[in-house]
Parts: sequence; structure tokens; C-alpha cells
Amino acid sequence: MNDLNFDLKKILSEHKKWLESNGQEGVLADLKNHKLKGAVLIGANLKNASLEGAYLYGAYFKKANLENSNLEGANLRGANLRWANLRNTNMKNTNLVMADLMQAELKGASLEGANLKMAKGLTSEQLRDAVINDKTVLPESLDRN
Repeated sequence: MNDLNFDLKKILSEHKKWLESNGQEGVLADLKNHKLKGAVLIGANLKNASLEGAYLYGAYFKKANLENSNLEGANLRGANLRWANLRNTNMKNTNLVMADLMQAELKGASLEGANLKMAKGLTSEQLRDAVINDKTVLPESLDRN
């Protein structure tokens, strides 16, 4: 169930203004703890946004820009993150079970404690540029080297 008390399009529009004006206009997107199951955010620019603890089960972030955003503790189970920019994104303790990470940019992404079990499209090259620890759950097909 999605939150009914907010307008996602308005939040994205205000965030775009905030990014384009270097914070002089608009409002930084704060979607912390929002329920956005199945949300379609294809190509959305959520750079620097807060999505901490958000319920994003099955959301579509294909080609989205999530650079420097906070997804700590978010539920992205089954989310489509193909070609998404996740550079320097905080994804500590994030549920990425069965998420599609094909060609996603993970350079500098914090994946400590993240659950990547059965994640699709993830390569060891992508992980080499990300930050993982012994609590990060990787797909069986990938090792920690």
C-alpha cells in the first residue's frame, strides 16, 4: 500500500528544482520510511535524496540517478535497478534480495550488511568498486574476492 498523504510527482519536481538550483529553490526529497511498493521511478533523479527505511519492494528504478542518496535499511526486494546510478549511495543493511542490478553503477556504494541473496545481474567487477563487509550477503554465484 502506498502512502496517500503525499504527492510523489510534486516531491520529484521540488527535488529537481533543489538539484538544479544547488539548494536555493525547491526541496530535498525526503522519502524516509515511505511505503512505495512497486513505485515506477524509471529515470528519476533522486540524487542526494533520503529513502532511509523506505518500503520499495518491486520498485522500478531503471536508469534512475540515486547517487549519494541514503537507502540505509530500505527494502528493495525484487526492485529493478538496471543501469541505475548508485555511486556513493548508502545501502547499509538494505534488503536487495532478488533485485536486478544489471549494469548498475556501484562505485563507492556502502553495502555493509546488505542482503544481496539471489540478486540478478550483479558482477564481481561491480562489487570490487563497492564497500562490503563480512555481514554482506552475496549471491551464491559470487565470492568475496
